[in-house]
Amino acid sequence: MTGFSVILLITLGIILGILAFKFFKRTTLKKRMKEARLSERRAVNLLKKHGFDIVDVQKKASYLIYINGKPREITVRADAIVKKGGKLYVAEIKSGKLSPSLNTSATRRQLLEYFLVYKPAGLILVDMEQEKIKTIEFSILKRDFSALRYILYALGIFFTGFVMGFLTRGE
Repeated sequence: MTGFSVILLITLGIILGILAFKFFKRTTLKKRMKEARLSERRAVNLLKKHGFDIVDVQKKASYLIYINGKPREITVRADAIVKKGGKLYVAEIKSGKLSPSLNTSATRRQLLEYFLVYKPAGLILVDMEQEKIKTIEFSILKRDFSALRYILYALGIFFTGFVMGFLTRGE
């Protein structure tokens, strides 16, 4: 074999390897997308079975971030917006073994972003691996009304004192 033949065979091997890799990657992606669509349909049925009404699917929303003072629009897409008991929830549908876990930081960040963007009453994580629905709350986002409660108590006492004083004045 000549040097030219070796170079030609190596080049041909590299080209065939790249084409095979691209084909494998494309086929794998198509398979994952098909499985995700099927999983989403099953999840919608699971949500309905648990009393949720489906308001919207693949709902887009956006917000701005500023990089060195320049705005940049960020778009997010929630798997589903659902309603139950008069409250709206963002439902994130996850399939696979790791992604439905809240130990996965990407899942936590995604849910937190949805909460901040859509401002729902709550978040729902639909684990299609186990076919379970989980309600998610972030302690840092819970509203603390304890100070308001004390203010209302003080106003109540003041008002009661005012009324009692008015009624018992000696004229």
